[in-house]
Amino acid sequence: MESPNSTITHTYDDKILENEIESWNSFGSILRNENRIIFRQMLEDIKAYSETAKAKGKNFSFESMCMGLILQQQKMINELLCKLSAKKALV
Repeated sequence: MESPNSTITHTYDDKILENEIESWNSFGSILRNENRIIFRQMLEDIKAYSETAKAKGKNFSFESMCMGLILQQQKMINELLCKLSAKKALV
């Protein structure tokens, strides 16, 4: 069972994440449309790694957000490399 304090921290951490993401909206708004769409999706994807960022032991930071995104990109790269290797093996 979670203590009342953990609920308060969870809400506080969520607000920090929301504020950090919102702080990047102006950057996204000046991008070309195709890049803006990707950028906004990237900001949404950050939320999937919020628990990982909390495990760092500090409030959300830009570094935590970037590490989550880098991890996601690396997973995609690895999947693409595996698919490419499998196709090459068939040839």
